Amino acid sequence: MCNFKSGIILKNRVVLAPEGNESHSDLLENLGIEDTHMNASKTFVRAELIPKNNDKMTNVKDWRYKVDQDIVPDWYERDPERYEQDFRNAVEEYMNEWRKQFKFICGHYWTSVQDGDCTYYFMNGILKKSEFGKTNNYVESYVRNDLINSELSEDLKKEFGDKLVPISLDLTSMDGFKDYGSVEGDILAIPNIQLLMKFGESIPLIDNWYWLANPNQTPKRNDALCVQYVGSCGNVGYNGCFWNDKGVRPFFILQS
Repeated sequence: MCNFKSGIILKNRVVLAPEGNESHSDLLENLGIEDTHMNASKTFVRAELIPKNNDKMTNVKDWRYKVDQDIVPDWYERDPERYEQDFRNAVEEYMNEWRKQFKFICGHYWTSVQDGDCTYYFMNGILKKSEFGKTNNYVESYVRNDLINSELSEDLKKEFGDKLVPISLDLTSMDGFKDYGSVEGDILAIPNIQLLMKFGESIPLIDNWYWLANPNQTPKRNDALCVQYVGSCGNVGYNGCFWNDKGVRPFFILQS
């Protein structure tokens, strides 16, 4: 499996994989280069620069460089530091352009989505990985408590004040039960399934799975454990609230 960000190093240039397809094999095919042992020893080097903690918003200088083949051409072997730096420079230039689509606010990058008189800001990445809570009720979850009391929440209040729009978050379960009601008044929260369905085409995929606020079912169906999440490919599923491998991807709203 090819990691972000992948590319091919040739003797006199670097070619990066296009957005959405990190396959070295596909890139070689597009370049008209046969993916053979002979060409790997003479013509090209498969390379990757892997973000720290799988976070594309970290400094490219901290990303891990990887050569993804067992044999390399003589020209590469004579000066690997030069070619690594060429690859790093190409990725850094690519990322500088890529990041321009996001807003940098309070130390994080955000995707902005206009909705009438309001602008929604979804974090392009995760704030942390966390258990959801003791139960699948977002109202009393660890995730909500951490967001309410976070440094980020305080920074947003200082930055925007009255421009922050209080969030109303419907916690209806996936089978339509309304035991948990809704959350009203927070200025920082995680999305629910309704927001994902409304803005999904505008919210970029990220490399981490992240929690949604909706329970799969509720105590009325004898389930207080399972919560919805979004996978790195955009798929939606559910998992136990006690798992700590899901990310917290917050959003906030500003009055336009």
